[in-house]
This record gives sequence, C-alpha cells and structure tokens, in this order.
Amino acid sequence: MPKLTINQVLQQGIDAHKAGKVKEAHRLYAAIIKAQPKHTDANHNTGLLTVGFGKIEQALPFFKTALEANPSNPQFWYGHIIALIKLERFIDAKVLLGQAKSKGIKGADFDQLEQRLNQANKALFIKPNNAAGFYNMGIALQKQSKLEEAIEAYNKALSLKPEYAEAYYNMGIALQKQSKLEEAIEAYNKALSLKPNYVGAYNNMGNSLQGQGKLDEAIASYNQALSLKPDYAEAYNNMGLTLKKKGKLEEAIKTYNKALAIKPDYADVFNNLGATLKDQGKLKEAVEAYNKALAINPDYEKAYYNMGLTLREQGKLEEAIKAYTNALTINPTYVKAICKMGDILKEQGKHEAAIDAYNKALAIKPDYAEAQHMVSSLTGQTTTSAPKKYIENLFDGYSKKFEQSLVEDLEYKIPQLLTDIILKEHGIGTLGSVLDLGCGTGLSGLEIKNFCSNLEGIDLSKKMLELANTKNVYDKLVHTDILSFLANAELCFDYFIATDVFIYVGDLSELFWLIKSRNKRKGRLAFSTEATRKEGFHLETSGRYSHSKSYIESLCKKFDISISYYSEVDLRKENGAFLTGGLYLLSFN
Repeated sequence: MPKLTINQVLQQGIDAHKAGKVKEAHRLYAAIIKAQPKHTDANHNTGLLTVGFGKIEQALPFFKTALEANPSNPQFWYGHIIALIKLERFIDAKVLLGQAKSKGIKGADFDQLEQRLNQANKALFIKPNNAAGFYNMGIALQKQSKLEEAIEAYNKALSLKPEYAEAYYNMGIALQKQSKLEEAIEAYNKALSLKPNYVGAYNNMGNSLQGQGKLDEAIASYNQALSLKPDYAEAYNNMGLTLKKKGKLEEAIKTYNKALAIKPDYADVFNNLGATLKDQGKLKEAVEAYNKALAINPDYEKAYYNMGLTLREQGKLEEAIKAYTNALTINPTYVKAICKMGDILKEQGKHEAAIDAYNKALAIKPDYAEAQHMVSSLTGQTTTSAPKKYIENLFDGYSKKFEQSLVEDLEYKIPQLLTDIILKEHGIGTLGSVLDLGCGTGLSGLEIKNFCSNLEGIDLSKKMLELANTKNVYDKLVHTDILSFLANAELCFDYFIATDVFIYVGDLSELFWLIKSRNKRKGRLAFSTEATRKEGFHLETSGRYSHSKSYIESLCKKFDISISYYSEVDLRKENGAFLTGGLYLLSFN
C-alpha cells in the first residue's frame, strides 16, 4: 500500500472530524503535527477538537502555533479568540482581536466578537462574586501598569477561587514588575502547586531568581520549563542571559542557537547573541547579529543601542553615532543612547555638542548621574566626588576588558610600583592586615598577597568583584562604597592601599579623617593620584579628578599624618601619551 502524503492524511482527518469520529481525527492530526510541528491546519483543527473535549486551556498552544505560522487566515484568529472567551479571558481575547484588526484581518464574525467581548467584560466586572471577573479586572489593570490594583484584583479572585492557578501566575508577573522578587517566586510556586505542568510559571520564576542573583536556581527553573516544553524558545533565551551573567559565554551562545533553531525570527535572541559575542571580543560577529535582529524588527531600539556600543569599541565613531541616532528616532527619550552619543562627541573633542547631548538626557531624566557628572567635567565645575551610580555603571561595563585595556594597551604598572614602595619602606616582616580600597579585578591583590597575613577588598562594581574573586587572593571581598565602609566597618588594618581610586573621589578629607580616627592601630595609606600643578583637586574633562601635592600635604597637616614617600611617575597612557601621577605612602598614629 503506497505511503500517504501529508495532505492525504489531513483530508482523512477532516473527513473523520466531520463524521464525528473525533478520536480518529485527533490521531491523524497528531501524526501530521509529529511530522510537521507547525502545520497550520493540523494545529488549528486539533485546537478545535481539544475545545470539544472540554480541555480549552490545552487547546491554546495549538491555536497559537497555527496563528503564528499563518497570521493571514481569519479562521485561525477566530478559533484562538473563541477559546479565550470560553476561558473568560476577555482582555486577552480583546487584545488578540485588536491585533487582527490592526493587521487588516477581516472576518464576517469579528464585529459580533467585539460586541460579545464588550458585553462579557461589563457583565463580569459588575458581578461581585465572580472570580473570573476579578481575574480579568486584574489583567486589565496590569496592562495599564496599575500593578497594586491588579494584585488586589487577583487576591479577590483567589479568595473566591483558591485553586485559580492563572491568578497566582499573573500576580507573580505583577510582583516581578514591582521588583518584589521573593513574593513573585512565592506566587509562581503556588501556581505550580495547583498546576504542576505550568511551563510559563517555571520560566518566569527563573527570571525572578535571575533577578535575585540566584543564577544556578534560575537555570534549574528554565530546565524544568524545557523538560515540559522542549520547543520553548523563550526559556532558552532566558537561560542564555543567565549563562552570560555567569560568564559562561560559549554555553550562552549554544543556548541562544537552540532558541533560534526553534524560532529563527526571534529578534531578542539575535540581540542577546550580539551582546555575548561582544563580550567575547568578536565585534564583527556581534554587529552581524544585531543586523539580523533589526532585519526582523526594524524598530528594535535596543539592538541599535547595542550596535552603537560595539561600533564604538571598533573605533567606528561616526557609525556608532548613526546607530544611536537610529535608536533615538524610534525612541527620542532613550537617555542611555543620548548619553553614549555625548561620550563619543566628547571623545571627538566636540565638547559643546557633547554638553548639549548630556543636557538633553538630563531634561528627560534630571537625576541621571552619568550625564550630571560629565556636564560638570566639561563646564569646569569641580564637584566633591563622582556619583556612585556613575562609578558602578562605568566599571560594570568596563569589567570584561579592564585588565587587557589597562595593563596591555595602556601600560599600567601602578599596583606593582606601589607594592615595591611599600615593601621597601616597610622593611623585614609581614605587612599584616591590608585593605584594598576600590580593589577592582584584583590587580593590587595579586602583587601584595604574598606579603600580608590578611587581605580584604571593597569595590562599588559587583562585576569587578566577581573577577577579583576568581583570583583567590582575597580573604574577604565586600560590595560597597569606600566612605560607607570606612564609616561603619570595624577597621583594624596595618595598610590601606588605593591604586587609581582617588581619581573618582575628588575631596579626600573625609576619607583621610575616617582612616585616621577609626582605625584601631597605627597604619599606613598607600595610593596613587593623577597630578595637577594647580592648587587643590580638580574635575578634568576626562571625568576623573586630579590632585596637587600641596593638597595632599594640607590634608596631612590637618589630620596629623606624615608623608613617608612621594614620587612622580607615568601612570598609564591616554591618547598615546603618558599621564603624570603621584605615588604616596602616608603614616598615621
């Protein structure tokens, strides 16, 4: 007997369906879906059969697959919308109907559907004891970003119907949007206790766990989702993001490719793939990935923004500006893009244009720390310190290429030089307990570890600390800012070291006073500065601070601290020439 074609099997299924032989029809449609998972008619008809079996929730994925594969067929829209209505998910049904109309899809029954939805919504909302009504109200409020009111509506639905898994799930989403991640996870777990195969709950719980920094638990949650739904492209995408956060870039890329094998037109995955390739230093491949994202979604502002970052790293400054301009054409209030454009203009020496860009960013977001700091640097306003958020963002973004850029490209040797000075001045014996202020990736720690009994480090950048931790040289690492640590921690150190740290502090008086007054033993402070011949300290156009020797001397006199060592050195290269800096070793009782 000759093998039947897909179309012949489909026709047999349709004939069985019409004849009321639903089990036979279901078997034939299932055989087609197994051979061609995205076969439109087989999926749509399976959805209709599943609704007929009373399993409406299970029918939705079939309707969705058919609709995504052929969005021009009005019947596919109709079947999906009717299923949502039967589930009393009227807001979702109305949104889907609106999408159909916006795409120009026309059907004889669409107007009737709209009338039915409007009446159903009104009826539900006025019934005080209808769980579905409160649930739908929650969905509607959530779409309006009224999250507190939405959560209240979900709780009312759950008080009437405690086994309402969907209400717990959507409440989890609302809580997640409020950054109440622990509460969101609790809501997802309740949804899963009622509906153990709720793949969306596993995926979103993974996102909440990722937000808490519980990366291994997040990956386990995504794997749970994928065990239930192996073709869950979104879960693969989220897992890729988590692997990237763990620094497992090659695994992240493999995971993104799995998502793309399932959904080749997944713009978000191409964008995330580009960001991961950029972290690997594969800048050309990263740009190619962003272009693929933009070919799918030409209005993808974040892909243009990320492309701008990558092009700037390639030294293609004009092309980077064009990418940021494209992002801003889509979203004129994209302050990060405005600010990055200002950075390039500053780099090109176009200071007035850069100031205009930063001021545009500040007009949209007045508390934008990076823009505030750069305007001050370019207009000659010397502030007391760089904003914490500016420093954190700067070094989080710089962490991956920090050591290669600083040590190899800019010939930076200050940790080694400062350690040599400390050892020469200290003489024989251990240095004792050492605190590395602004330890970064641990360059100073590597130099000094073998000479001290205890080494601790603090830094504002979590990503820099993660890299420092991999070196296994610190006894303790703390994510905090310097002044908070010095003001609140128990200080019992023999040495405080700070290499290229005070260039982001400016006014050093409080720092000196805290070390002098709060440390429980005699000690020494070793540090580097960018030098200036002008009196005091100054915010330079680079966004960094310079300090004069006379300024350091005045602080030492004020706080009864002595200078044991001072020299001028070449700090590192900038624009092809060495910056002049000062190396200091101070002693305090």
